[in-house]
Amino acid sequence: MESKNVKLNFRYDINALRAIAILGVILFHYKIVFLSGGFAGVDVFFVISGYLMSKIIINSIDKNQFSFTDYFEKRLKRIVPALIFLILTLTVIGFFFYFPEDFKLNQKNAAASILFLSNVLYWKSSDYFAPASDTNILLHTWSLSVEWQFYLLYPAILLLLSRLVKNRRFLIAFFVASTLFILAASILFTNISPTASFYLLPSRSWEMMFGGIAFFSENLIKDVKWKKILAITGYLSILACFLLLDTMMPWPSVYTIFPVVATFLIIIANYNEFGAIRNTVVQFIGKISYSLYLWHWPVYVVAQYYGIGTNLQSVLLLSAISIVLGYLSFTYVESIKFATNRMILATMVFIFAGTASLSYFNSNDILYKDKTLQIEGYARTHKKELELQFNKDICHVSKMEDYDKEKCLCIVEGKKNILLIGDSHLGQLSQSFREHFANTNVHFLQATASGTLPTIRNYEGDDAMVRKLMHYIYFDFIPKNAGKIDGVVLSGSWAGKNNVDEESILFGIKEATQHLKKYNINTIIIGQTERYNVPYATIAARDYENNSMTMRRYLNSYAYELDNFLSRDLKSSYIRVINVKSIPKLSSKDEPYMADSHHLTKYGADLIVDKILSDPIAKEFFGIKKKSKKRKA
Repeated sequence: MESKNVKLNFRYDINALRAIAILGVILFHYKIVFLSGGFAGVDVFFVISGYLMSKIIINSIDKNQFSFTDYFEKRLKRIVPALIFLILTLTVIGFFFYFPEDFKLNQKNAAASILFLSNVLYWKSSDYFAPASDTNILLHTWSLSVEWQFYLLYPAILLLLSRLVKNRRFLIAFFVASTLFILAASILFTNISPTASFYLLPSRSWEMMFGGIAFFSENLIKDVKWKKILAITGYLSILACFLLLDTMMPWPSVYTIFPVVATFLIIIANYNEFGAIRNTVVQFIGKISYSLYLWHWPVYVVAQYYGIGTNLQSVLLLSAISIVLGYLSFTYVESIKFATNRMILATMVFIFAGTASLSYFNSNDILYKDKTLQIEGYARTHKKELELQFNKDICHVSKMEDYDKEKCLCIVEGKKNILLIGDSHLGQLSQSFREHFANTNVHFLQATASGTLPTIRNYEGDDAMVRKLMHYIYFDFIPKNAGKIDGVVLSGSWAGKNNVDEESILFGIKEATQHLKKYNINTIIIGQTERYNVPYATIAARDYENNSMTMRRYLNSYAYELDNFLSRDLKSSYIRVINVKSIPKLSSKDEPYMADSHHLTKYGADLIVDKILSDPIAKEFFGIKKKSKKRKA
């Protein structure tokens, strides 16, 4: 009889929500273009967690049975074993799979994940020359860290509120008001510091608190018809979020309200009669969703390192592998009933100590040749040179207040003043341009900013302070100095905004060039450079180590497709530079062509600038009468 009641009370809808959320996240991470908003699945998980934690804590408080020990014991048993198993497995594989510095970094990430501080680490370490997020095998643990931090604070807050506020209605009103206040603060914080807002608990807590509001509201809807309407609205809204949202939108923001409220509606509707949500496959995916979440991302990262693309066949294969690993983890690790937490805590301490220690030693460097390690570690050992190449924190900035107008926008009378406007993909060429035209009548001004296309419109929802630079250049500096500017070079990571369609990118470029044309300023556009799915130096190093890597396997095909599209329409002012066949992988000094998956080294930048200046469009623009001398590699 008891098992019957448990079955009757089982929330098929919540398990279905888990399935929907994890499928959205997986397909987003596996680059399914039409699911550009699949990342909102994480927000669905946040609301579910908030609801379940509120239910557990408040029901226990109401019965005077709440115990911090019991509460944390259950959380540990639910979350930690599967995470420990993942990290142990990845540590063993990583020893043979990673280069030494990458292995050390992976162990540092593992230690942060075990301590549930990976979100803080990733926020702190976000940097232009930090390893790309797509190759961080534990990147996805940031959301687990956010949830665990919430689990630590939430019961204490609810316990304190329940003792201070005896009137339940007043407590609920206070809780709702607090949630809305944190939501408003989160939106404001995203405009000030988008990376911190994305990763840190204070700007994410309102999503889990919405789950708390769902708990307080779950008995409000009595009419079955309305339950059904709310549930349908919620499911359709989540689907719409997956289809219509994209990573160019600031997050968390007002857009985040949509998946959060959609999840809220499904939870308070508590409608479990849809055949689709009771489907065996849906319930199975929901049941293994935590373990599936843990394994899907490492599967993707390993696939990238082996040059496996994201076509339909690859996505199906990777998804199948993830489901199998998720099932094995759920069955043989997550579902085990541990009698005590001592073993779990002891294992956590052991793994933390081990991973922290390994993060300080090149424990697997004996596996590789010295020259291989030199190639792979180029970006780390030449960081100052790379920053100088960009004119970083002076003329290439991440926030407007760092920009030095006097140095970067100094117009020299009697010289041909050329203004460089763009993101890091133009910033990386600035030093090479200056060196090439040293002791000539060409003088360069520079306005480049991280992750910001040289357009009037804002595609990516970047930091408002970064966008201010583009606004200042187009609507203040250029109108006031148009007669003194002899030309503008526009360039950017055009293919870096892969959730923005080609027509929108083209429109943005044309809009900018038309604006400059009003002031009689001649403009050229530098095309897209190659992009790789893993760091270029890693590919070059592995190629040197065993001479078996095919560079083209790792190329991002979208970069080529977009470059072809833009060059067809902008051919009279567009200079193509994407041609991997003509670029030597390494210089004579073993410098790789690129520092990461899409930023050039100084060696690479020199080659690209030579390529640009050999183009007839550039020759006419710069007034070059004879062929430039090629630099020696």
